[in-house]
Amino acid sequence: MLNPDLDITALAEEYRQDDRIRISNIFTQGVAERVRECCLSQVPFDFIFHEDGQNRVVSAGEMSTYDTAQQKALETKIMRAASKGIGFLYCGYMLNRPQQPQNESLAFLHDMFAFLKKDETLSVFRQITGQQELTNVDAQYTRYTKGHFLTRHSDKITSEQRRIAFVFGFSTQWHPDWGGLLQFYENDGTPRDAWMPEFNTLSLFDVRHIHSVSYLTPFAEGQRLSLTGWFTNSRPDG
Repeated sequence: MLNPDLDITALAEEYRQDDRIRISNIFTQGVAERVRECCLSQVPFDFIFHEDGQNRVVSAGEMSTYDTAQQKALETKIMRAASKGIGFLYCGYMLNRPQQPQNESLAFLHDMFAFLKKDETLSVFRQITGQQELTNVDAQYTRYTKGHFLTRHSDKITSEQRRIAFVFGFSTQWHPDWGGLLQFYENDGTPRDAWMPEFNTLSLFDVRHIHSVSYLTPFAEGQRLSLTGWFTNSRPDG
């Protein structure tokens, strides 16, 4: 599934410069195209957001039962927290939860997750990052559309044993003015640089890096699709 033409030695050298790297054409073209097609039509995405100091996951079915007043009240809470630099709003499909693929396309997306967890795949990312202790993967498929965002934070959570964050991108023909940029920051909050969503591209970085996903504007026409998560040194499943 990984592009066989990747120059692992060169990628490792580049990663060592700042403990982060962007890799184009990470998968073979056919695999990347199939992931995108499945995400556009087959994934039962939940709404994931921060409300009243708690992270919440609400199914699309449940969200559809909210009347206008409930939706407005929820939006107000989410945006009030975001104004203080707290929270997020996006759609996600978590892969580490017990669940049975509902169709062939969804089964393929689970197979992609299983592929990332194989030792031979992990070995590639051990070589690139220089972190030999990587043993497991935690991930979700995500979809950001108009009004979605992820505020500034780092992914360093000791209890979850995260080591390297990743974003496999599957968005096409993205316009930077739409938002959805992977924005990096200095420790004091000063913006550094930003990476625009691109098709079949991997953003790979140490969890110490402070980052965000910038707000998707009301005029954003595309969907920011990705497989995102962390390589960890937690015990392998099973």
